[in-house]
Amino acid sequence: MPLHSLRIFLIAGAALPLVAPLQAQKSILHTTRASASDLEVTGLVEGLAPGQSAYIRYADLLRLPQTRATVTDNPDYPGPPLHVSGVSFEALAAAIHPLPQSDLIDATCTDRYRSHFPAEYIAQHHPILVLTIDGKPLGAWAKAAHQYDPSPYVVMYRGFVPSFRVLSHADKPQLPDNLIRIDFSTQAATFGAITPHGPHPPGSQVEIGFTIAKQNCLRCHFMGPYGGTKSGHAWQSLAQWAHDEPKYFQAYIHNPKSIDPHANMEPQPEYDGPTLAALTAYFRTFAEEKSK
Repeated sequence: MPLHSLRIFLIAGAALPLVAPLQAQKSILHTTRASASDLEVTGLVEGLAPGQSAYIRYADLLRLPQTRATVTDNPDYPGPPLHVSGVSFEALAAAIHPLPQSDLIDATCTDRYRSHFPAEYIAQHHPILVLTIDGKPLGAWAKAAHQYDPSPYVVMYRGFVPSFRVLSHADKPQLPDNLIRIDFSTQAATFGAITPHGPHPPGSQVEIGFTIAKQNCLRCHFMGPYGGTKSGHAWQSLAQWAHDEPKYFQAYIHNPKSIDPHANMEPQPEYDGPTLAALTAYFRTFAEEKSK
């Protein structure tokens, strides 16, 4: 699927109506935070200056078109099916009115974990910003069900079907919880920051590693202002490990606790040798560029 802006996708792909700019949407976007449950909005949005934030109240989100789904495959909440309702990312973007060049939603959580939702991913998987589970607001549901509280917001899906596979990495559901902010950005800026150095043909180890890193590694690791800072390890640190200690690097990805019993990183036991080798080849390009 060719890259499109969120605006183009919303108009042509989902046939949603155009919405008024920020100045005429005071019931949806507010200039100040009123509650911890307000969803912060930043980035390429009409009426927002660079670095400026706006806020959407929980009550405002409830007034947007609601999507309902029965979720049976969320690995964070095994057990009985979850009956959720919330706002699809398509409806959310339509209400916020991003600028035409925006083709990515960058979601930030309280622990500095970040999930990235390109426009084509949204079109394929229709992520839902969940507002209620089993008819209750998230905090009330968590207390009643004795579950971890994902407030103020969590993202779920009505059945996630991977749309691609490279080696042993399958397209992953992005599942941020404790979500507090969404930033309307571009793939060119976000993924451009981690584009591998040098020419690498499609299907090469480096390009495969890049595909995986965009979806997986960027959630907790960062390059400048892009990516999550949950782990505290920058992109360049990963590059140096891949270059200097490739076996250590690969073992850590596969099973972090085999290297550090206190590691918090999510293991990737499904990643086989060729997949780990592709990630190593990709990250090495940043260390090799630095050494030139």
